[in-house]
Amino acid sequence: MKAGIALLFFFPGLVAAESGLAAEASQHTSLAVARQEAESNAKTPAGRRYEEKLIPGVEDWLRKPLERCVKNVPKEEIASFDAFVRIGATGEAEEVLFGPETAVARCVAPDFRDAKYPSPPEPSWWVKIEVHLTR
Repeated sequence: MKAGIALLFFFPGLVAAESGLAAEASQHTSLAVARQEAESNAKTPAGRRYEEKLIPGVEDWLRKPLERCVKNVPKEEIASFDAFVRIGATGEAEEVLFGPETAVARCVAPDFRDAKYPSPPEPSWWVKIEVHLTR
């Protein structure tokens, strides 16, 4: 099983599809490094405890942005994605990357950037949030 947070969202009429990996061009960390850090963090005791605090909050705020974005994206462009978020000491998103960078991921990117996350075990803590869009 992959390390990270897995969220499964069901939207009538949608089927998940995968596409290639891409990171936001304006970011400084490579997607490969973000993935490695997030998956490494998730394997630690502190990382597992942190994910227990993080998951309910993400589920609460992410559903509505996803519903909004799914409505505004052509059906053939809707695909599951992973979000990699580097969370600062006080719970702010310092950096957000997506793999793959899908139309829905681009649409919800501001929501990931503006979200307030729980304070992580250490500053600049990477997490992986798996968003599976299925019907």
